[in-house]
Amino acid sequence: MSSFAAWRRRWRRPKRGVARGVAVYGSLGYDDPEKLQELLAKHNQVPQWAAERNLLMNKDPESLLVIDGALNEWKVDPLIGHKLTNEVGLYLGNMMVKNIDGAHWTVWPNGHPVVVLNSGTEMDVTDLVRRRLQVSGRSLPDVYSQALNE
Repeated sequence: MSSFAAWRRRWRRPKRGVARGVAVYGSLGYDDPEKLQELLAKHNQVPQWAAERNLLMNKDPESLLVIDGALNEWKVDPLIGHKLTNEVGLYLGNMMVKNIDGAHWTVWPNGHPVVVLNSGTEMDVTDLVRRRLQVSGRSLPDVYSQALNE
């Protein structure tokens, strides 16, 4: 295998390739978990959409069940459907960071934010939500439960 082919294969991996959906770029300093959490806590459109339909989205894990149940309806809505992966992924990630001891945000070299658990496991929450929406991946409560048990 040529060195170019090896470089290309390495570059196309999730951490090095183009960031999917959400990316954090800027000067150095995004290694500060508090600043990163503050930046990534800005996911206003899905909670607003849910409030208009009398669905409660709060920072309690029980709300993941309500949100997961509404995802199929939301994904066909032209106003919010295309934003679900990022918005719900950030919501899920922030819930993990807030409620699971040791969980925190980090940014891969390509700018893509992921949640790191106390065990060192990195959870790409936006990709997990994308899978849930596109290929009937695991439910949001299941993802949260896995993170809780890591």
